[in-house]
Amino acid sequence: MTADLRFQVIRRGVAELVANEGEVAGRLERAQQLSAGHPDTLAAIERLRPMVQRHRDQLATYLKETGGAEPSGEMTSPLSTAREATALSEVLRDLCLAFHHCALSYGMLYELALRLYEPRLREIAPKHLKAHADAALSTARLLPGVVASQLAQDGLLCACICPMCSIGACGCVALGTQTLTTAWRDAVPTESEAPAYVLPNPRPESQLALAGMQGGELVLAVDGQQVHDYWDVQLAIRKHSLGDEVGLLIQRGSETPREFKCQHVSEYPKT
Repeated sequence: MTADLRFQVIRRGVAELVANEGEVAGRLERAQQLSAGHPDTLAAIERLRPMVQRHRDQLATYLKETGGAEPSGEMTSPLSTAREATALSEVLRDLCLAFHHCALSYGMLYELALRLYEPRLREIAPKHLKAHADAALSTARLLPGVVASQLAQDGLLCACICPMCSIGACGCVALGTQTLTTAWRDAVPTESEAPAYVLPNPRPESQLALAGMQGGELVLAVDGQQVHDYWDVQLAIRKHSLGDEVGLLIQRGSETPREFKCQHVSEYPKT
């Protein structure tokens, strides 16, 4: 990849997120306007607005300092095509989806920053990703209470026949909030951990590629120590000095594992 293409790809990813953050800011403003009578919702929105503005300012500063002005009109957020909601519950639902969209976009930006080695974005992207994931959940948790309030405004009071509701201590909002939160928490993948690090397609002309290794093979151990994930392999190799020999135990499918000797050549700092 040429330096110019690398620069263009990075700036395009950042510019889209600047536009996304601007769209989220507009949705937060709309939610704030509709939050009269909903103190919990209003407080949550007021906490989130400065966070989104900080994100947008950081990305805009990055664009300016890396060679250009903020792309005011050159990038439109994919979020801008959504219809404008009118009820607060609908605004919050769409806002939650926007936070999810941003979180996933920051996940994409982080991978881009890793692969193209852009240190500043490697620092920024995961922090913004976490903030948007948290914001999505905190926004979602507001929905049951807002729905119940909107129903009450229309004269549709609680008709539940559970013991709590029958004495006037309605638990419907608490149960709805708990169920929603539990669904988010339980959505974490439960697949069993791989017994080794799954090798991606080796970089062309790298030691693994020249040795005929292929994506999908398993790195079972490094220097005789079993490994399970990226961090295990990373830490094991970084224990070596430049030029040291590193031993990998690699398995292809059901074949007998084989030893591969390579040389530690990265200049990435040891820890």
